[in-house]
Amino acid sequence: MGALAGLLMLAPYLILLIAFGVVPVVMAFFTALKPSMANPAGGFLNYLLVLQDFRFLPALTNVATFLVIYVPLMIVVVAAMSLLLDAVRSRWTIGLRAAYIVPASISGAVAILVWYFMLEPTYSPYADLLSAMGITEGSQIWNTGSLVWIFVLMAFFTGAGNWIIVQYGSLQSIPDDILEAARIDGANGFQLAVQIKLPLIRRYLIYMAILTFAAGLQIFVEPYLISSTVYTGLADNWSLNQLAYTFAFQNANLGASAALSLMLLVVCIIAALVAIFRMDFFEDVRAETRKSRRVARRAGRLVGSAA
Repeated sequence: MGALAGLLMLAPYLILLIAFGVVPVVMAFFTALKPSMANPAGGFLNYLLVLQDFRFLPALTNVATFLVIYVPLMIVVVAAMSLLLDAVRSRWTIGLRAAYIVPASISGAVAILVWYFMLEPTYSPYADLLSAMGITEGSQIWNTGSLVWIFVLMAFFTGAGNWIIVQYGSLQSIPDDILEAARIDGANGFQLAVQIKLPLIRRYLIYMAILTFAAGLQIFVEPYLISSTVYTGLADNWSLNQLAYTFAFQNANLGASAALSLMLLVVCIIAALVAIFRMDFFEDVRAETRKSRRVARRAGRLVGSAA
């Protein structure tokens, strides 16, 4: 009976996974082998066509730079803010949690519009501050050299709030007896956060890192809207997803587009597997709890010896 109940609960997810995950991937695999005007022979030459395209390497460099900045920034800031939020015990906590979610409601075209008005000196409410920094024209900010930082800001403020709430929720799952034992042994607030809480929510941080990496690798909306609405052509084919879009809808080359999409999928899968198995994502929770208890006792001894 228990197995049947579990299967019924899992069935909706499996159906959606097959319909919108497995089936599209299988279709993309066969589409990636189809011929096109650029590659009449079709087959695996479509993958080579993508790699040899003059736009591929710049787009790869842009996305790699974006990920190197974006993913660590998300992990560090989200972990720090969630720990601070967990440490605050007052009536303002609920309001703070709600405030973190607000920026996440501004996404897509609205986010582009908001950031355009914030960074454009002519319209920005921070025009005086920008002027004090020597920025008086939009071209000083909206240029190819600054795009990666602009996109990092957009993506960070759109997604960080939700993840802070998620990680705050993971901190609530830590047993109170572990924290109390650490306090009795003399651990202060900083030691509680770094040596007790962080190790216990490591799996949630790994999960966040995987999803953040996957989302960042597929960045599309921000450069596409900037290039097509605000500054025409400024971010053309800036990202790999944009290049896949160009292959499909401007070059009429669905084979190359599907091939590039499958490459991105493979990179995401490999990165996820490395993060999961190299960092013991499936480590037994009880073993992790015992480890944290040992850390708590060690922290207490360190405090005692320092005193």
